[in-house]
Amino acid sequence: MERGLQRVNHHSHLAEWGRRVEACRKSGRRVSEWCAEQGIPVSTYYSWQRKVFQAAVSENEVCFAEVPVRPATVETAASIECGELRVDIHTGADPETIQAIIRALKSC
Repeated sequence: MERGLQRVNHHSHLAEWGRRVEACRKSGRRVSEWCAEQGIPVSTYYSWQRKVFQAAVSENEVCFAEVPVRPATVETAASIECGELRVDIHTGADPETIQAIIRALKSC
C-alpha cells in the first residue's frame, strides 16, 4: 500500500515539475533567471527536468505483449474500448495475461 502511495506522490511531483519545466521553456528566459524569479535552486530545476524527460521517453516506448488466443466460445468478463481499440478480457484469464494487457494499454 505504501509503495503505491509513493508512486502516486512521485507521479504528482512529475506532473507539477512537467508544468514548471514547460513554463520555464516557454518564458524565453534563461533557466537561471526563471529559477531566481520562482525561488527554485537551478540544480533542483535541472534534476527534475531530467526526471521529467526520462519519464516522457519511457512513456513513449512501445511495449508488446504476447496474448494467447482463446476459442470464441469463452465468455467475456470485461471489455475495454479506447478509440478504435477494443480489448476483451475473458472469464478465467490468468493474472499475468491481465497485467500484460494493462501494460500494453498504458502505452496507448
